[in-house]
Amino acid sequence: MNEMDEIIKKKMQQDKYVPNSTQNVIDYTIRNCINRSKRPKIKFKNRIITIILSIIMALLGSVTVYAVTSGKMNEIPFIKRLGLKFSDEYENYKDNDVFQEVKNAETSVDLISTVCDDGFTILEFDVKLSKDDKEELRLEESIITDEDLEDAKKLDEKYIGTINYSDKYNTLMRFKSVVNTIRLEFNKNIGELKRDYNIIIDNEKYYVKNQQKVLKVSDYEYIVYQMYFLTDEVLQNKNTFTLTLELNEIANRGDEENYKGSAKGVIVNTTHNKKSISIDGKFNVEVSKEKALENTKKIEPDNTIARYKNMSKNITEIKVTPLQIIVKLETKIENVSSSSLAGENDKNYIGRIDYNVSDDKGNELLKYSFESKRTITYSNGKVEEWSPGDIKTDKTFSGATMSLVEYIIIEKADDVKQINITPIVDRDKVKLENFKFNL
Repeated sequence: MNEMDEIIKKKMQQDKYVPNSTQNVIDYTIRNCINRSKRPKIKFKNRIITIILSIIMALLGSVTVYAVTSGKMNEIPFIKRLGLKFSDEYENYKDNDVFQEVKNAETSVDLISTVCDDGFTILEFDVKLSKDDKEELRLEESIITDEDLEDAKKLDEKYIGTINYSDKYNTLMRFKSVVNTIRLEFNKNIGELKRDYNIIIDNEKYYVKNQQKVLKVSDYEYIVYQMYFLTDEVLQNKNTFTLTLELNEIANRGDEENYKGSAKGVIVNTTHNKKSISIDGKFNVEVSKEKALENTKKIEPDNTIARYKNMSKNITEIKVTPLQIIVKLETKIENVSSSSLAGENDKNYIGRIDYNVSDDKGNELLKYSFESKRTITYSNGKVEEWSPGDIKTDKTFSGATMSLVEYIIIEKADDVKQINITPIVDRDKVKLENFKFNL
């Protein structure tokens, strides 16, 4: 029996538990190495050998699948907490000819692809960490440190039983199973005193909705999908544009994607866990949605108006792109006051509006909704543009009119022929007029 046989035999005699990270490697290898289409026997044989070797290496913990499979991830980003899921056409709209690198010693961040659709852009980064940086970020370790627990015990001993004081120790223990992953921090230094910005488009600063998804490839390598929601209000109808991202640091954060608990929204980085490493650099990349627009269908919305109190809401635009369905809504709220925006006891208070989205059979569809523009016209005619979601609690006024622009991104499924959108008043659970359109 040779040395490799002996190693494998010993490993197989050990506990058969397979960690999630290793299982991901195995699943990824099988998914990317087997294709159902016919192949020459030699190529197919090589694929099988690759699978076997990759699984063995993953179980032995010595080699990552990323090296075996030539650095291709071929994932369709699915951000669970947002309900964002794109169609199988995603790969066909990737631009892989965009390589740029930012490097600091043995740690590097490479831009390896972009996808630009009508309404969003996704940049894909390959992050490789040195051993020291990986340990500094405490990756795959719990976000709750022993020091955090000791601090919580001391606070509990001092304040437990007082009014409005929660049990800090047990609160932290709820998140003991949450482990660290990475986060790329972009454009942290472009904000200004009175305005927050997070992206540069054609040399102009903007603040836009954005999300980041991280996939672990190995203990030292991660794929990061950075998504920006770029609406017509931001792009001003430009189809090709240049994004500038200043990379400031790689930080750690709790991995919400794999957390099984019910309190994802309150996972925060703790005092003793929070770590980051500086890696200054800049990415300038031109992206274009021309290809997606060539295969985008516009649907004329009907005249349905959803009303509630002093609010009226209607759909103004529907686009079916190769990757998603985009619905644009415009809302008008009359007789707005500082009290009606901030006070739940005000008779004109509306609060948050959510949307139920389903097909013609009543099956719920994945969606993500967000506000992109908020404008208020005061009773004296003065017009101000506010940040999305802002209620300006520092102002006192009445008799104003507020205008909102919102978008709903809906998953695109081949068997769906009709979309139903029902606005729901979150506070009162009131269902408003239903919007319907055929695809």
